[in-house]
Amino acid sequence: MKRIIAFSTIALACIAPVQAVDFNTDALKSMQKEGHAIVAEAEAARVYKASNGQCLAFSASALVLENCNGSKNQKWSLDGNSRLVAANGKCADGAHLKACGNSNAQKWKHDSSRRLMSQAKKCLQPEGNPPKKGARVVAANCSKSSQQVWK
Repeated sequence: MKRIIAFSTIALACIAPVQAVDFNTDALKSMQKEGHAIVAEAEAARVYKASNGQCLAFSASALVLENCNGSKNQKWSLDGNSRLVAANGKCADGAHLKACGNSNAQKWKHDSSRRLMSQAKKCLQPEGNPPKKGARVVAANCSKSSQQVWK
């Protein structure tokens, strides 16, 4: 009798984890699919509008403000390495476009205050108060200024 109980216990111990693994595999696949969709959405090219309604753009290697028109130089994406990548494949490095690398000045997030903040703790902000078309965009100390809000 003891052998039957021991055998049953061992058999249950071996079978139960297999069922749990199958369930967890399905859940993992579902979460992975959702994760890929979130990453694809985050990496999709978009425009960033300043508080005055103009868009973040690039001109040569400088970041500037322009009237929003959906042109290629106004399209930006945050890649898998948190870099703010322009449509020309260059990365925002402070207030300039440079070849993409791994410096903190090239790693950005669109934070909960809607600022574009680098890991170097600088935020993109147009010059001038109020900023005008063609204004340079600089990497300034982060603050609660509405000029650092990008929609």
